[in-house]
Amino acid sequence: MFTVKSSRAGSKFVPAGIAFALALTLTACGGDEVAQVDDQSLVTEVEEAPQASGGFDAPVVTPDKVSYTLSSPASFTPGKFASGMLPGQINERFNVTVENGSAADLDLATLIVKGSTTTGECVDIFDGDNQMEGAPITPLAPGASAKFSWGLSCPGKGGEEISVTLSNGVTTLIEVAGKLA
Repeated sequence: MFTVKSSRAGSKFVPAGIAFALALTLTACGGDEVAQVDDQSLVTEVEEAPQASGGFDAPVVTPDKVSYTLSSPASFTPGKFASGMLPGQINERFNVTVENGSAADLDLATLIVKGSTTTGECVDIFDGDNQMEGAPITPLAPGASAKFSWGLSCPGKGGEEISVTLSNGVTTLIEVAGKLA
């Protein structure tokens, strides 16, 4: 393939020449075809019916006996360091109370809260000044309960329909519906 002569001046260029020749031969491998995979399962959200549904201010219990109560949304003014609010949208907060009636620890750190109005999707607001810092990260023991606040920035006007779902990333646990404050 290659004949390498040993000379003092040429010895510096031999490794570079071999690397260049190798690079040229490797670029020809595989031809012009590019592997294309159109796997929409990685970007498509799975829509499924919630395990339980109800309204605000009332317990919604899943088949595994976990109870979720979401207070009615209330308008609020985000704190100085809050994030997630969108201009032109209204900021709503609600309290979430979870009672673990199941026989296993409940991982609330994986809880996903999604809100939508008839106008569009809401986005999360995180606001330490208003104690809206997400769900607790410590697993909730059987028989225990936890309460935390959540904020959403939603399109629409007061009195418009809002739907809030809680999921664990795999399963839609509950859905509650009501009106914006």
